[in-house]
Amino acid sequence: MPILKFNGTTEEQIKEYSKKINELVDLITAKPETILMMNNNRNIYAAENTNKRVYVEVDWLARPEEARIALVKHLTDFFGGDGITVSVKFAEINKNLYVNNNRMG
Repeated sequence: MPILKFNGTTEEQIKEYSKKINELVDLITAKPETILMMNNNRNIYAAENTNKRVYVEVDWLARPEEARIALVKHLTDFFGGDGITVSVKFAEINKNLYVNNNRMG
């Protein structure tokens, strides 16, 4: 149940990234129907002369470090580029998420 929450990017970019869900399935071992992406719609403010920033929060059931690294690379390859810094924060939601009355994890 990966939940990706995006800050500092546009809704259009998130929609484009969501078209890559099938790529994520193999990278992070998840079913496509369990991946959720949302626009947190929060602007990011940084000091002048600082790279533009994209900040992604990922809530998911525990996965190996290789899956984290693969997802960070995938996100950075898509959202990164000249003058853009991509930061990714992970939070494990084992036994703290309920879906349709069922505890996940």
